[in-house]
Amino acid sequence: MKKMLLGAVGLSALLASCGSGTAPDGSGSGRVTAVQTEYRLNSETGPFVACDNVNNVVASTQVSVYFNVSGNVQTVDVGLRGNSTSQYDGNYNAQATGQQLAAVGNGSYRLTFDANPATGGFLPQSIIVSPVRDKVKVVSATSQQAGSFHAALSVNTGSATYSFNSRLIANGNVEVYPSCTVVRTTNEDV
Repeated sequence: MKKMLLGAVGLSALLASCGSGTAPDGSGSGRVTAVQTEYRLNSETGPFVACDNVNNVVASTQVSVYFNVSGNVQTVDVGLRGNSTSQYDGNYNAQATGQQLAAVGNGSYRLTFDANPATGGFLPQSIIVSPVRDKVKVVSATSQQAGSFHAALSVNTGSATYSFNSRLIANGNVEVYPSCTVVRTTNEDV
């Protein structure tokens, strides 16, 4: 029995590292499908990035995490985790109930929030079902990348909790630049 339990824990850890996770009791599963911000670097098809300062003003970066879940959802915890350190900033965490998630169809959801470098935390709109979503802006960055982050989610099904993140999925990591300049605004929503 212990070997089987260790195998299940090992499988859950492996799946979580690939962007997906499953509740140990089978009550739910999920995976991250995309992480988007309000800034794209250099073109309308460039990678999504975050900017600490935009046009020489401290700026928050709106982030949308897209994910699929099946089964029960009591709450979803989402956090932004830096890729260069194992220490996580507790300020970049928020919790939403299942009713507060914006459904985008077929078991897919979007959680949109602002990450503000000035306060180091989520702004209150982090748990609004339909926050006003910003339009994506094309930016140029004049300095080197300052770091990067990925989204980490934890789902409570009511009978179990499981986790998954965007670290190892395509475009699941967002590079952060100290200074960006807006080139143009697109029609794309975050």
